Amino acid sequence: MKKISLIIFLIIGIIFSSYSQIDKDNQLKQASSTAVIWFNNVNSGLYIEAWEILSLELKGKFNSNDWVLGIGQIMTSFGECNERMEIFRNFTSNPSEIDPMLSGFPDGYYAEFQYESKYKHTLNHSERLILHQDYKRKWRILDYSYEFVEGEGYSEEKK
Repeated sequence: MKKISLIIFLIIGIIFSSYSQIDKDNQLKQASSTAVIWFNNVNSGLYIEAWEILSLELKGKFNSNDWVLGIGQIMTSFGECNERMEIFRNFTSNPSEIDPMLSGFPDGYYAEFQYESKYKHTLNHSERLILHQDYKRKWRILDYSYEFVEGEGYSEEKK
C-alpha cells in the first residue's frame, strides 16, 4: 500500500512539474510576442502605439508627449535597426530575481529578455526588456534599458 501511495505521489508531482514548465514556456511565448510588437512599433516610429504597451508604473513616471519625444530622439540617435537577436530569457513570479530595483513590486508574472542588436550608428549594442502581466493578464513593458558604444554617425542632437 505504501508503494502505491508513493507511486501516485510521484506521478502527481511529475504531472504538476510538467504543467508548470509548459505554463512557463507559454508565458514566455506570450511575453516575447508583446516584446516583438513593442520593438516593431519603436523601430517603425510608432511611438504612441509603443506607449500604449507600457505598464501603468512606467506611464506614471512620464508624460506621454515627453516619452514619445524622448524615445524618438533615442531611436534617431541609434539609427536604423538592422538586426535584433534574443540571447536570454527568464520568467519568474518574484520580480527581485530579475532585478533588485524591482524588490518593491508585488509577486506576479515577470519576464526578462536580453538582445544583441545592430543599429546603424552604434556598436556592441545590447538591449533589455522587463515585462510584467497586468491585472487583465496582458503583458506590459516595465523597463527598457540598453548599452552600446557610439559608432560612426552617432549623434544625440535634438532634431
